[in-house]
Amino acid sequence: MQNTKFSYNYDYTRGRTLPYHSVEREQPRVGIKTKRRRKTKKINFRLIIFVMLLGLFILPFAYKELSNRILFNPMNNALIKPEKVNLVNESDKYITQNIFFGQRQLVKEESHIMDELILGPQMFGLQNILNNQIKAHPNIKPTIFVWEYTTGRYVSLNGEQSIPTASIIKIPVLYELFRQIDQGLISLDEKMTLLPHFVTGGSGYLQYKPVNLTNLSIAQLAALMIQTSDNTATNMLLSRIGGMDQLNRSLNLWGLKNTTMKNWLPDLTGTNRSTAKDMATLLYNIDNTNLLSLRSRTQIIGIMSKVRNTSLIKAGLPDGAQFFHKTGDIGEMLGDAGIVQMPDGRRYIIVIMVKRPWNSYEAKEFIINASRTVYNYLSVR
Repeated sequence: MQNTKFSYNYDYTRGRTLPYHSVEREQPRVGIKTKRRRKTKKINFRLIIFVMLLGLFILPFAYKELSNRILFNPMNNALIKPEKVNLVNESDKYITQNIFFGQRQLVKEESHIMDELILGPQMFGLQNILNNQIKAHPNIKPTIFVWEYTTGRYVSLNGEQSIPTASIIKIPVLYELFRQIDQGLISLDEKMTLLPHFVTGGSGYLQYKPVNLTNLSIAQLAALMIQTSDNTATNMLLSRIGGMDQLNRSLNLWGLKNTTMKNWLPDLTGTNRSTAKDMATLLYNIDNTNLLSLRSRTQIIGIMSKVRNTSLIKAGLPDGAQFFHKTGDIGEMLGDAGIVQMPDGRRYIIVIMVKRPWNSYEAKEFIINASRTVYNYLSVR
């Protein structure tokens, strides 16, 4: 019998059977996949647009509400507004500065602004009299500010004009000194050493003392600075309170925008400047209980009541009047600033700073006459 297994000629290889299959080979679904990719891109683009619109129109309002509530915690009373700057920048309340010793000293900054002078009616009668006196001295340029405590009446003749201060700048130095004493940063009994770089010329006898003198108390230096206008004592105290940067920072904080100190004493070129009104505002705030303690105010008045130079405003006052003040004298400027107390208890502030030809005696004569005029006018009105 013939074996048909090997006589069967049909080829079962893949090549022969493919053409006879009725099922077609699956093709890649290119079209559908491309469409899906395009659809996905459109969805992402729309999402981006939506987020951008959300951030542009909605988030600013949400941030304002959330930041106000979470960060700044506003109170229910709308009239009470927290100091946001102080909350965010707490370090701004401190300054580090001491030029002379190379030490970095922390001085706390109080957020107090000085009280402004309450200005009542102008005293035009007194103003006219003073103007006539100014016309009689064409070579000098006085700046005058007078303010009466009881009624707020005042006179301002070039009162907001900047002028060199000379030693009158020592009033804010004294003020800042006692402000730091009230804070416990300085003690009146504290001793300072007279180092060579403190010593300077001009007014005062400390310049003639041996250097490295160690028994000078803050109280002694304050008295010397004001009463004998000692420039060396001033430089020592100025260094102790933190230098010119600290003083200028305080002046700006107090609202005395026209008063600046740019030079250590003696400032013969007149770079330390102020206005008659700024100095009057400073004197007015000696009584400000929010800025100085009662003890400090009493000590300041005591120091300023014993100024040895009585040849300017004091020379135009009668014997019964008291005067708490500080004088200033450089070649181009002569001035005096203080508080007059009449025998009946009434008080007024008077500041006269005169720009003059170099060391002209005419300025002194004008200040004495103007002082007498102001006192006589206010004593009968």
